[in-house]
Amino acid sequence: MKRLVLLAVFLMLSSCGYVAQKAKDTNKIQKTSVETSKKEKEYKHIYCIKDIKINNPIETALDTITHYTSRAILTSGNKMECSSETDRYISLDIKSLYVYSIGYSLSQRASIYKVNINMDLIVENRRNEIILKKNIHETTQYVGSGLRADIERRYALEELAKLVEVRIYSILTGLK
Repeated sequence: MKRLVLLAVFLMLSSCGYVAQKAKDTNKIQKTSVETSKKEKEYKHIYCIKDIKINNPIETALDTITHYTSRAILTSGNKMECSSETDRYISLDIKSLYVYSIGYSLSQRASIYKVNINMDLIVENRRNEIILKKNIHETTQYVGSGLRADIERRYALEELAKLVEVRIYSILTGLK
């Protein structure tokens, strides 16, 4: 019986059609990597997250918002580095951040969460002159899967941070 199973697995794997191929032109591969390194130096701006003010003691909120703000900066074609080359600084002033349950399961566990954030995005240049000040207000709901309440709140906060990432991305791509 074991031999039959092994034979079936062998036949299935051998019939998948995978064939290893060698690279025909190695110079082309090297040229591509050089072109890529040149493109890496072409950034719109170099950003640094200067400050994130948050008055709400929700665990992991600061880390989550920082992570998704960094992703928005990088995906918008900019570089993120706090150095002497930095030409733009971002500050986030989170005025309000709420995560509260609005729905419960039959066992009286919170299963639906509403999350809300109201914050200001401030972009400054090297001379601390404000280039942009934009208010961001996002609200979303998160339907949990019955895990512990603290884990569900973290997932709900992450869903909200993803919306903030998209909003910051759209703002930074429109900024010259």
